[in-house]
Amino acid sequence: MTSPSSSSSSAASAKSPSATVALLNLDRPKPHNLEAEVAVLGGMMIDPNASATAFGQLRMEGAFYRGAHQTLFNAMLELSAGKGEASLDPVILADHLERGGRLEEIGGRSYITQLMDSVPTAANIDHYIDIVRQNAILRRIIAACTDTIMRCYDTDDDVQTLLDTVEQQIFDVAGMNEAKDLLHIKPLVQEAVIYLELLLQGNTDALGLRTGFDMDRMITGLRPGELFVLAARPSIGKTALALNMAANIAMGTAATPVGFFSLEMPAQQLVLRLICSAARVSMSEFKNRTLSSQRWQLDVGSACDQISNSHIVIDDTGAIDILELRAKARRMHSKHGVKVIFIDYLQLIRGHVGRNASRENEVAMISGALKAMAKELNIPVVVLAQLNRQAEQGEKPKLSHLRESGAIEQDADVVAILHRDRGVQYEQKEDDTNGIPAELIIAKNRNGATGTVDMIFLPRYTRFENAVSTDQYVPQDV
Repeated sequence: MTSPSSSSSSAASAKSPSATVALLNLDRPKPHNLEAEVAVLGGMMIDPNASATAFGQLRMEGAFYRGAHQTLFNAMLELSAGKGEASLDPVILADHLERGGRLEEIGGRSYITQLMDSVPTAANIDHYIDIVRQNAILRRIIAACTDTIMRCYDTDDDVQTLLDTVEQQIFDVAGMNEAKDLLHIKPLVQEAVIYLELLLQGNTDALGLRTGFDMDRMITGLRPGELFVLAARPSIGKTALALNMAANIAMGTAATPVGFFSLEMPAQQLVLRLICSAARVSMSEFKNRTLSSQRWQLDVGSACDQISNSHIVIDDTGAIDILELRAKARRMHSKHGVKVIFIDYLQLIRGHVGRNASRENEVAMISGALKAMAKELNIPVVVLAQLNRQAEQGEKPKLSHLRESGAIEQDADVVAILHRDRGVQYEQKEDDTNGIPAELIIAKNRNGATGTVDMIFLPRYTRFENAVSTDQYVPQDV
């Protein structure tokens, strides 16, 4: 029988890093092909076109397995900006390495000459580059998995932080497989001219995701990688407007998948709001049993069919942690293909900061993480935010009224402030179908105009509509 001490010793040994290495046999050589690496470097020195392709495909850390090969490639890259094709000349390359004290590290001048002589042609350079690239990705996957195993056995981080780190590493590895060539300015200018011409023609394909409101002309739609902040005081209708925007995107002609994080309201309540808004009926009509059977079958039935067929993914976890939110957003994007994410609202998200950090520091951390998430997933992120009480002291709200952090203003690409007179709504009767004037103030627009968009709020249906037709709307520069 094994003694308790012997059993615990065995368990400790099984969990040690060395045992893990032995178990996975991680001490064996990692995937590589030295012949392909030699062929790439030699091909670069005899064909400038081959070097341009290699620079575009292999500009990543650890692309080459052999250190000397990576040093040579880095030296070519350093010289390419200033000397162009001369960076491939073995004499200039050797001189550059010698002045940096790296020539003997790679095997001296003779090794550079040997590389050049070993490749008679660069005809198959694309194939060799692909071999080097794929091996580099495999090595990065092994490194990420090994790091994850070690962290699981010995980490001071909580599980949620560890999960976020692991997912970020996997996304980084996936990004390595999306090779980008070096870009010359001429074709970029041509693409820009085509885009501007499409904008002049009113072509909807040139715009970002259309929200269905007149602000689309001012902000050119919700664009990938941008953080859109929709701010207002409580009970102004920012959740209603966000839901209307999400529904317009999900149920429009393009039928775009939408993700919605609701930290304040249960998912079922969100769906009820969507149905009432789309059908233009009030919840009171159900509670008071005044809804006619015809409207139930036609209006409500049609709205339910539309919403059921739309692709809206909802997460109603309350007070969600920013790391958990980012993890779920990644899964929404990869599993459900969502093209835009709505978050209601920023101040309810919990951040990861030290004990002595202020609330402003926490909100700044959350804001920065949301902007990073938009860029990482390359989709627009719409986050709702509260304004402070100063926004109700007689003047129209402005950027400085964003609650708890000026970092929100800094990180956001667009800040839209929803404003209306709440007193008018309080004076309305329950069955009043009249709309209430509202303003959407585009207070910041990194890539366009700022100004005010007039809207109409229908509190009975928790619905916003355009105050004027799109044809009549002209954005203002302020």
